[in-house]
Amino acid sequence: MDIEHTFVQEWFKAHACQLAEQQKTKELFDYLDGLPWGTSRLDWDEIPHLFIPFGERDPQPQWTSNFSHTPLGRHNYIMIAYAPGRDGIIGDRDEVLADLDLLYSGSPGPRYFCGVDVAQGHTNLAVQDFAEFSDEGVTVHMPLE
Repeated sequence: MDIEHTFVQEWFKAHACQLAEQQKTKELFDYLDGLPWGTSRLDWDEIPHLFIPFGERDPQPQWTSNFSHTPLGRHNYIMIAYAPGRDGIIGDRDEVLADLDLLYSGSPGPRYFCGVDVAQGHTNLAVQDFAEFSDEGVTVHMPLE
């Protein structure tokens, strides 16, 4: 699934968000390519991280508060990426996190997203502040500081 799926299109129309063109999603995947990988996903044993599991009926709007003390919490926006060479979505951090399961429903395998800063009309990705979505929850990259 990607931005052209009916559920995603409806979400896109109902929220203040913008299209993340292919060059932006490629930027995230290029960064991820430089990290340790297992067979089909990042090798989290080699990357500092925090796992935020889904509870019953998650994600919910209050679930988004789990991210306030993570690198994603430093950004007001998030870019949802589906695959390199495909458009994505840039939207409000809390709105995206609250609907993450909808935005990624039907997408196979792990899915990746990152923080975004928007200032003076410029969109700047924070690819180092990324996370991986799975059906069990979200694994957030926690860089060593």
